[in-house]
Amino acid sequence: MTVLRFGRLCGALLSSLALLAACPALAEEAVPGLPPEALVKQVLADSPQVSAARALEQAEQANARRLAAGNYEWSVRAHAQRRTDAAGQRFLENEVALERPVRAPGKAGKDEALGETGVRLAQARVADAWHEAARGLLRAWFDWMREARAAQRLQDHARVLEQQVDIVRRRVKAGDAPRLEQMLAETEFHRAELAQAQSAARARRLEADLRKRYPALHPAAPTALPVLEAVAGDVDKWQAGILAHNHEIELAELEAAHSRLAAERALLERRADPTFGLRYAQERDRQERILGVSMSVPFSGAARTAQADAATARAEAAAQKARETRIRVESDASQVALQAQSAYSLAERSASIAEQAQANAALVGRAYSLGEATLNDTLLARRQSLDATGASEQARIDALEAHARLLLDMHKIWSLRGHDD
Repeated sequence: MTVLRFGRLCGALLSSLALLAACPALAEEAVPGLPPEALVKQVLADSPQVSAARALEQAEQANARRLAAGNYEWSVRAHAQRRTDAAGQRFLENEVALERPVRAPGKAGKDEALGETGVRLAQARVADAWHEAARGLLRAWFDWMREARAAQRLQDHARVLEQQVDIVRRRVKAGDAPRLEQMLAETEFHRAELAQAQSAARARRLEADLRKRYPALHPAAPTALPVLEAVAGDVDKWQAGILAHNHEIELAELEAAHSRLAAERALLERRADPTFGLRYAQERDRQERILGVSMSVPFSGAARTAQADAATARAEAAAQKARETRIRVESDASQVALQAQSAYSLAERSASIAEQAQANAALVGRAYSLGEATLNDTLLARRQSLDATGASEQARIDALEAHARLLLDMHKIWSLRGHDD
């Protein structure tokens, strides 16, 4: 039957927790229920999201070298002609020139600053990509854990109902209960079987997704949820910790700084760069030799001014985006901290309700076996116990996720810096 088939999926249920206990602590704090930190960091380092950001970092390093060197190159210009004077004499003449544009004062330093800021910006994008990949892994891990635990819980419920069906059958056979009660108990059991099968299918899909996206993790559903511990600290401390090393704020501020430098560079571009050259010519069949220098300077036009105005406007937009990012991140940090604070107390209250519902279901079940309670009361107590237990487990998983998300955003776990070190 479906209940027994799913037993294989949940058979190795404590393996991930055993791996976690055996793994050396690489972070300042540890969250029970998560895969080993060294393994997670390797998975994040190999993720396409982080790999792409690292490739762009290499591109920015090359771009910084380009900006430091400048775009201008030496060019050679050659010219040959035949001169004929009034007397009809013909002379072969030629000329060669070596020329190169030169950046106007201030432009080279600004280009180097742009290159350095671009590299720092790319490094911040790597850190942000790492953090976003870690958040995605964390969500996927707890989504799978929720469904895996729900499937296990429904499997246990189905087993209890199967035992209830056996009790009802014995009572019907003994003439102590009507046939209708047996049909009712069997229907309830089959409903539980179906719910368990649906949950097991969802758990398998989530597990398959985890294995596909993170093949090194090897998830195994826990037979029992980890012990829930209160998070040390308070909301203000947590929020300050999140904001202290926030990659989104750092990235937005670096983008604003880069746009500001680009605007300053565009303003300098309103002054055109001169071109210097060295010229050597031979005229009248080498009777005359000419050695000279040349300089040409383009006249600035409206296009350069418009380009500078556009860059200034983009810099202002980037500055406003940085302000908006800081406001949003501060709000998100507050929500994460408040969620970590409330999740623990909610889980504790849910656990108390679940214990009471389970005790009530066991009491009503014994009363039914003695003929002192109706089957409807017994099934109702079972459903209430299932609902309360489910709510309790989900609240505990929510608290575990909230704790993990808080430590992740505070860079207490899965940090890029720790991986690089």
